Amino acid sequence: MNKERLTSLAERLLEIPNSISEKQGMVLDYSEQIQNISSEIAQIESVIKTEINSQVDDNGKKLYSNAESREAAFIEVSRTNTELMDKRNTLSSVQGYMAIEKIKTEALSNEQRNIRSILYFFGGSEKETV
Repeated sequence: MNKERLTSLAERLLEIPNSISEKQGMVLDYSEQIQNISSEIAQIESVIKTEINSQVDDNGKKLYSNAESREAAFIEVSRTNTELMDKRNTLSSVQGYMAIEKIKTEALSNEQRNIRSILYFFGGSEKETV
């Protein structure tokens, strides 16, 4: 391996920590977004469940008297609630973006280790002549 290539690898090695840090920052941002969206989803679901639990028939008897019927009603209402569906879709997208950034971070870490190994290998075998 020639000296220019080793120099290029060394320069790349010095750039990688900043790239990793940038990706980790993006992962943190996505994580925060996921927490916020999850909270919003929980809030919407709570409202839906409260509405289902409070529904009564014409005689004043609870419309959904057991857990199974309430769960079925919740699933049905959830499917038609556009705000909830939008939040769930957004959550899924953000989770996907975060997964991609984690993969990119791992790839950079692997590249960093590989370059270190190469530089160590060739740095130990090449002696500077003065």
